[in-house]
Amino acid sequence: MPRSLAPQIAELGFSVQDVRDIGLRGHPDTEVMAAAIATDAIIITRDRGFTNPKNWAEGFTAGVIFINLVNDTPTNTVNAKVLELLKNRLPVSLLGALTTIESRRALSRPIHRRS
Repeated sequence: MPRSLAPQIAELGFSVQDVRDIGLRGHPDTEVMAAAIATDAIIITRDRGFTNPKNWAEGFTAGVIFINLVNDTPTNTVNAKVLELLKNRLPVSLLGALTTIESRRALSRPIHRRS
């Protein structure tokens, strides 16, 4: 994710942590997931490994925002798409969901866990 995205999300009033700032860059998805569980954080990523809810840890309920844009998408476009989503959706609609940001739309699919 662009380095410039976290401060822009923080300006919207959200608490933000970048994996690069908390020593998790390049670490396994399970470690990133554990950090997200500890802070009840939504993960914003381009890593397809987070798009399969079957791989989500049992305690993870916050959700994932997956950026499904081509790799050479300009930074300002990636940032604008994420910020547009956060500004125009109720935060509760993102909780517990897999949200995919595409070039023309953003789709959220609530994840229902079996008990």
